[in-house]
Amino acid sequence: MKLATSKLYASDLVVGVLFLITPLWSLPFTIFQLFKTKRGFYTFLISVFFGLTASLLAPTGDLYRLYIIFFDFQNTSLKGLFSFISLKPDSLFYIILFLFAKIGLSLRILIFGVVFGYFQLSFRLLRNQNPAIKISVILLFVMQFDFLLQGLFLRFPLAMLIVIFAFVRKIEGKSLILFWLIIASMIHFAALVAIPLYFMTRISQNKLQKYLIYSLFIMPFGSYIFIFLTTHFIELFPDIPLKLKLQDYFLGYWALEYFEERTWKALVQFYSERALYVVILLYFILTKNKGKYRHQAIPFLIMINVLFSFPNLFSRYSVLALFFGLLTIVNEHRKTSMSKILKVSLIVLIPMVFSIRLVAQQKNIRAGYIPEIVYRNAISLSFKKYDKQWIEKNIDKETARPKNIKSL
Repeated sequence: MKLATSKLYASDLVVGVLFLITPLWSLPFTIFQLFKTKRGFYTFLISVFFGLTASLLAPTGDLYRLYIIFFDFQNTSLKGLFSFISLKPDSLFYIILFLFAKIGLSLRILIFGVVFGYFQLSFRLLRNQNPAIKISVILLFVMQFDFLLQGLFLRFPLAMLIVIFAFVRKIEGKSLILFWLIIASMIHFAALVAIPLYFMTRISQNKLQKYLIYSLFIMPFGSYIFIFLTTHFIELFPDIPLKLKLQDYFLGYWALEYFEERTWKALVQFYSERALYVVILLYFILTKNKGKYRHQAIPFLIMINVLFSFPNLFSRYSVLALFFGLLTIVNEHRKTSMSKILKVSLIVLIPMVFSIRLVAQQKNIRAGYIPEIVYRNAISLSFKKYDKQWIEKNIDKETARPKNIKSL
């Protein structure tokens, strides 16, 4: 379904003004107009809405630490920056953060840009699809993004956004893919995994399909395999920051301890996201289509199968498999009964996962300015900020969690 991109109409102006006055309550009208007119203007407004909402998140967890670094950078010299990044395996993001701090740009702009970019990439890939693909499918596709967590973690999502952008360029037959993957790795070292996956896409699809089947046998034992390999080979690495990161992700807190600390709401979200992934995986196993989208998606599915038993790694990298997996399903119009069952399962699961994510993040939502989106206008919301005083008053320094906010 091709989205129209011609000049603005009176209805566009009305909805645009309504969006400025009340972003949240304009969203139903925006979606209605998207159904009715299929105009790119409304996909832009939807992307702006989710980007604006994510940027209103209270600085907790990783985002809290980034805000503290951001405030420190405001009084840091270039020499201090070089000293800081010398201890990091990936430094480009911190250079960007330093520039934002020195220029006086809000960290909220960076959060907005990341989430806005995810949605715009989604619409870019889907806007020229077959007319049989309705706008409802497009909305389901973009709903699979955890826009709240993209805002909270920021550095990793920004790297993943660039990975997606690089593979989108590959699908479109453009160049500089490796360049963008290297840029992503310089923002977050975890994006390094995308480089071997890029070379995997050069393998024939028949072989990739076989490797996907083989990877199913690794799913239950992936953590044991990686722990064994890491334990026996990590000492071969020189003592550099990357070595410490690998230890954390495969042997330390981010391996299995992270999972043990999750609340029941976060665990429900975790398992529901796995159910969503399993449905997509089943589609690839039970169907045998050939095409450029499937060829790009299978390496990401293989990676997630290998990392399936690592709670944190699965949650982080699954955005890649879900993105290209759903893109493949949207582009393949099979009429078999099994294919229809899998697609109906996605229609049920995606809104459910989207709703569960909101519930799982309700403490962070209630702690910051997001509730004000109910009654404030877009301009007022754009000028909200989290300064040192607000953070000291509302965020616990030791745990990086909201103070005085009880779970519902």
